[in-house]
Amino acid sequence: MGSKGKKRKSDKRVPGGGAPPPASKREAQEPVKAVTQPQAAPVKKDEPKAKPKPAKPAPVRTKKPSKLRFFVDAVQELRKAHWPSRRETVRLSIMVAVVCIVVGALLGAFDFLFSGLMRFLLF
Repeated sequence: MGSKGKKRKSDKRVPGGGAPPPASKREAQEPVKAVTQPQAAPVKKDEPKAKPKPAKPAPVRTKKPSKLRFFVDAVQELRKAHWPSRRETVRLSIMVAVVCIVVGALLGAFDFLFSGLMRFLLF
């Protein structure tokens, strides 16, 4: 509600694509001014660039950590890790061996074919 207790009507579009009706008589009397885009100032190449902000210094530790702390942290991280069971380890090891044999056989076959092709073309 306004200061005089009147409700403000919402802006509604007029059928036919016209502008919404003015909210007050004062707005109706004022001529509509064209809105123009502000023009950007031309950039001069001679102007110095803005100085970069200096980097913040790294926080200084007051107490140097113990050298044994590294090993304690390493053991804690190893306990957090997921260790596969014996069955998973065997299955994954066999899978790696099979993939290595298949890729080796494919590369050997391509090598044999290309070396034969080069021998045929060059000799």
